[in-house]
This record gives sequence, structure tokens and C-alpha cells, in this order.
Amino acid sequence: EQVTLDPDTAHPHLLLSDDNKEVWFRNEEQNLPANPKRFTGSLSVLGSQGFTSGRHYWEVEVGEEDFWAVGVALESVSRKEPIYHGSSEKAWVLQLHCGHYSAQSMSSECLALKEKLRRIRVCLHYEMGLVTFYNAKEMMQIFEFKATFTEKVFPYFSVSSEGTHIRVC
Repeated sequence: EQVTLDPDTAHPHLLLSDDNKEVWFRNEEQNLPANPKRFTGSLSVLGSQGFTSGRHYWEVEVGEEDFWAVGVALESVSRKEPIYHGSSEKAWVLQLHCGHYSAQSMSSECLALKEKLRRIRVCLHYEMGLVTFYNAKEMMQIFEFKATFTEKVFPYFSVSSEGTHIRVC
């Protein structure tokens, strides 16, 4: 899929590249127009295109920096309240926090990975309710969520420490 980031959803502390393919965290809050789609409770941004059927995948490059999360979220995910990745019924993510990888949705599962992730493939199978993460370097599966989708699902990205960035490939 040709996934781009939706600037109308980006938290004011997130800076997007001109091509809407890369996102960075900045300590300075940007003065952005008010928008009901914009995240203000979580340092998050959605992809521009959502899905209501089919199989889709996209790849992201992540840095070694302290905190990022990638995955999918429902269109109805809260924009104004914080999204707690370990207790969200509307987001399914793989995250790096304090040097530890975990899979997060309604619960949190620590992941023991042999090497640091640099490129991740996120796969969505809407009808099967599957969100699967792969280390794109070797196409090794990292984790798979099973869910039931009844609304539009969007690519989801979060960065929340200085210098942290994600690039959609």
C-alpha cells in the first residue's frame, strides 16, 4: 500500500515531512488549526487511507530512539483522551519503550527480540481480524493480534521522545 500520514490527525508536537511519509517528535508545539480529527490527547497520527475490507500491508522504518509505536487503530479511537496502548480496545500496536519491545492492545505482551528492529511490515487482514507484524529484514513474524473489526481501520503511528522518528516506506 502507498500509505501516507494524515496531517489533519497529527498531534501538534508531531512534525510531518513535506511528502507526509515521515514523522518526528518536537518539544515545541506547532500552532495548527483546530480539527476534530486531530489527536490532542496522544502523540499520534493516522494514515490518510482507512480500510473496511481486504488485505493490506505497509512498511515503516524506525530509529533506535526511546519511544515509538506502529500498528492500526479504529476510526473511532479517542483523539482528545490519552491512548494507553496496554489498555486500548481500539488500537493494536508494536512499540519500543525504554529499550523494550512489546505488543499492546487490551493487554501488554513483552517481546524478546534477538535484534533491534529497523524496518517493520504491518499486515492487516480485515475480514479475518488479523494484525500481524514482521521484521521486514527477514520477513520473520514478530506478533499477531486477533480482533473483530466493525468499522474503518487506519494505519497508526506514535512518537513521543525528542529525536524519535518513523518513516513510512
